[in-house]
Amino acid sequence: YKTVSEGVAKLNPKKKSVQMVFVRPGVYHEQVLISRLASPLVLQGYTCDAKNYASNQVTIGCGRFSRDRPICTRKSAPAVTITQAKSQKDIPASVTDGAARNDMTSTVRFKSDNVKVYNLNIANTVSNGGQALTVSVNATDYGFYACNPTGYQDTVLADKGRELDAKTYIIGATDFVFGRYAQAWFESCDIETIGAGYITASGREAANSSATYVFNRARVFGKSGVNSTSLGRPWRQYAKVIWQNSELGDVVKPEGWSAWDVTFSTAGLVFKEFNNSGPGTVKGSRVAFSGQLDKPVAITEVLGERYTKEWFVDTSYL
Repeated sequence: YKTVSEGVAKLNPKKKSVQMVFVRPGVYHEQVLISRLASPLVLQGYTCDAKNYASNQVTIGCGRFSRDRPICTRKSAPAVTITQAKSQKDIPASVTDGAARNDMTSTVRFKSDNVKVYNLNIANTVSNGGQALTVSVNATDYGFYACNPTGYQDTVLADKGRELDAKTYIIGATDFVFGRYAQAWFESCDIETIGAGYITASGREAANSSATYVFNRARVFGKSGVNSTSLGRPWRQYAKVIWQNSELGDVVKPEGWSAWDVTFSTAGLVFKEFNNSGPGTVKGSRVAFSGQLDKPVAITEVLGERYTKEWFVDTSYL
């Protein structure tokens, strides 16, 4: 097939056993929709090293990239990328639901449960043009392994159910990891800021909600300048985000976190840190509505006690 979408269209929606789409090297200029399937799905990009996003050979998207990309040393293996450039302004005015409009901008849209994604570069090349998603997950039990989602605003929508992102390279500037209901664990991820803004925007809506984002052993860096980004800001009043055992570069503001605006109540927020290091961990300067944990959050608290037995969890990346 010449496009990723053509391959996805050949999946059997009624089949119960695992299905796979293998993506060969190339740049794929398209939007991809993964509709609901009865089976688990593996979406695998060609790579020279499955555990390292720098060796990915598949890119999904369109437009020009603003940065150099490391490539595989095999001369016969070009990068694999899925890419496109669509933002809210490109969505018809007849679509009035905000969530639907957001989703329609995304380069890859996931609607099916039990999906593992390996070694894909996925991009939305809109730069500072408003909400423009790269990956939109509206289902549960997702694993992203050695992937590289690139965007500017709203890069990754982790919105429902359980999600594991491991050894993945996430790029953005404004609210570039966001969502309302997901229980998402980010393990050993590289987080690059390419503009002043906020890394996370948790939309957790209730104090008893299980929604949470935990970044464990992450590395935060960027070209956005010293003191240019926050670890997060609250999209809703019970936002919950934890950064632990992570290396925070000088792009992180001494305050650490931001409020949505001056009228936003911060009383219900859970913005916590544990055992972080680096110049972005200025102690004594953090905002009053954040805090330090006495012990790290365990992955079982996010993905469940039996997470190692879950199909979507590839423990070789942990």
